[in-house]
Amino acid sequence: MAGFSREVAKRIFAEELKSSNYSFRDGEDQHQYAPSYLLTPTGAKCNRVFVVGTLTEKDDIGSDTEYWRGRVVDPTGSILIYAGQYQPEAAQILACMEAP
Repeated sequence: MAGFSREVAKRIFAEELKSSNYSFRDGEDQHQYAPSYLLTPTGAKCNRVFVVGTLTEKDDIGSDTEYWRGRVVDPTGSILIYAGQYQPEAAQILACMEAP
């Protein structure tokens, strides 16, 4: 797609992500392919997020195919992450990682 560029991921803490509960589509074009955004309690408008923490547990929860769930912990709390067939790179990395 010509002229397409990804938005920069916003760096947020786990608690801020968990506390966010308002999502919306932005711009004049409100159709189903318009980007979705999450508004955080601090006012950040996020289309993509970047979270850093420690992987404390992981499980393959898929029945027919690999589908991974992991818990990432940072100083503010924890979040669950998921990766499967639609995120093959993330699923492969999560499958190979060792949780402490």
